[in-house]
Formats: sequence, structure tokens, C-alpha cells
Amino acid sequence: MIVALVTTRRNKLTAVTIEMRNTCQLQKGDTIIVIRQDNKPSGTSYPTRRHTLAGAGQGVPSEQPMLVLKVGSHLDPGIRRKHRPNEDTLLVTQGIVPSAPPSTLPKPFALLIVADGVGGQAHGQEASRLAVQSLAAYVSGSFSSQQMKPEVFLPLLTAAVQNANQSVYQQNREQRDPMGTTMTAALVMDTTAYVAHVGDSRLYLYRQPTGLAQITRDHSVVATLVAAGVIKSEDIYTHPMRNRIYRSLGEKTTVEVDVYALPLAAGDLLLLCSDGLWEMVRDQQIAAILTTPMPHSAETAHALVQAALAGGGEDNVSVIVAQVSKV
Repeated sequence: MIVALVTTRRNKLTAVTIEMRNTCQLQKGDTIIVIRQDNKPSGTSYPTRRHTLAGAGQGVPSEQPMLVLKVGSHLDPGIRRKHRPNEDTLLVTQGIVPSAPPSTLPKPFALLIVADGVGGQAHGQEASRLAVQSLAAYVSGSFSSQQMKPEVFLPLLTAAVQNANQSVYQQNREQRDPMGTTMTAALVMDTTAYVAHVGDSRLYLYRQPTGLAQITRDHSVVATLVAAGVIKSEDIYTHPMRNRIYRSLGEKTTVEVDVYALPLAAGDLLLLCSDGLWEMVRDQQIAAILTTPMPHSAETAHALVQAALAGGGEDNVSVIVAQVSKV
């Protein structure tokens, strides 16, 4: 039997539906969220480690078309680890938060998270689930307790990741079994994706005509070697240290968090994934699958996972695909 853990949180100001999974399950259809009026970004450059917002929160005439986010997800334990605990956890959240000032309409949001646990046996699974639960609870609690402006979303995500890190770190101290997890999270609101990232899971943006771009930076030994010119970029897939990361949640009392702000426009595609996808499927093939017409984003996510399995399925595979579309 395949079971999805579904939690619903409701209070006076916020209605949030959370779906968190680390069991193999094919999502049927998409989660569809209205996010805001059209707010097209200028240029085609992509921000890296940005701490300021670009185009977020600017007013747009109400007669312009609305944008919706169509989200699909899929995960699989992989072939090699088929009979072991799945150390990946993914989460898709949607909700409504009050806006500032109170006279304006409440704003919908989407929270998308992929976490890849490390620690062996069931510890990696525990770490990723605990971190995702902690981050989602922190964001939900913050939205329900106070009104927020766009300039606080990146600091909010950073604080949420720190809270998740503390949860895993304290669990490590109590049970004396080392465990940790990566964390890549995207909070989408007002046609901007606010991203927080630790580890070597990834967030990609596909946009025409530029194509597929990796937004996050891998906190891995091989990525450091590539940056230093010691190895070539294609060597990351075969290097003996390819699975070693130097930054993760749970190792220390605090963790350095990379943050990004991505203005979104109709036609954009966001992809969040664990290394079980990108180590098995090269970027060119990922882009080809993302741009293959399919009825739902969930089917695109499933196709990406199947490509990873066809490529060897060496690790757990988690994928979230979010398509920005006009209504």
C-alpha cells in the first residue's frame, strides 16, 4: 500500500494544505495555484546568491491576465536502493496569507521543497522528513501570525532553514547518530520565486529563449573542484568524491544558506530535484523532457523520474515541476 502523508493546517488567517511524501506515488493531475498578475522580468540573466528582490511586489493593472502555477511531483526510491528506506522527502504546500496593508486582498502562495537525507539506514529519511516538517511549520506559523511585505520573504526562508537545521542538529545530539539533509525550497508569491538552498539538490529555471539554467550552486566537493579548474564539469558524474557535500542541515548549530529571488513570467518552468535526477540525466535531456508537451506537470515529473531510472537509478529520485501559465 502506498500512503501519502497529508496534513491540513487551518486558522483564522491562513489555510494551508501540505502534502509530504517519501514513498513512491504518481501524482494524478496538477496542483494549480493562482499566484498574481503578470509581472514580466527584464532581460534573461539569472540571479545568483541574491539578497535583494527584482520586480517583486510592483503593482500591475487588474485587467492584465492572471498567472497560475501548475505543480506536479513524483519520487521513486531508485533501482539500487529499492529495498532501503527512501531518504528523499518532497513537499508541495499552498495557502493564503494576509497582505500588507490590511485593505488589500490576501495573497496565495506555494511552497515547494526537496530534501535529500544523509546518514545511512533510516537516519537519512528521518533527517529529511524532520527538516521539511520544521521548515513548513515555521513558514506557516510566520504567515498566520503577522502581515508580511515582499522584502521579508528571503529573511523568512533563511530563518526557516535555520530552524530546520536546529531540529536536525538537536536530534543528532539526542540520539548520537549522525544524520543530515540537503534542503532546496522555493516560496512562490507575487510572480517571484524566493529560494533557499543548502546542499546538492537543485533548482533549475527553464525560460525561452535562453533555455535551462541551474539557479542553485552545489555545495559539493566536485563542484568546488570544477570551480577551481581542477576537473572538468563533465567529471562530476564519475568522480570518486561525487557524493560528498560540505554543507548540509544538522551538522552544526547554524548553517550558511544561499538565497535567490527569481522574477517569473508566463511560460517559465521551475524544476526542483534531488541529485538522484541530475546525476542520472544530463541537463540537455532534462530540458528536452521539460519542453515535451504533456497534459500535466505531474506527467513531466514522472517522465523525468523514469529517465533517471533508465539511466541507472543509482539513488532516490525526487522531482517537482512547476509551470507558470496565463489564465
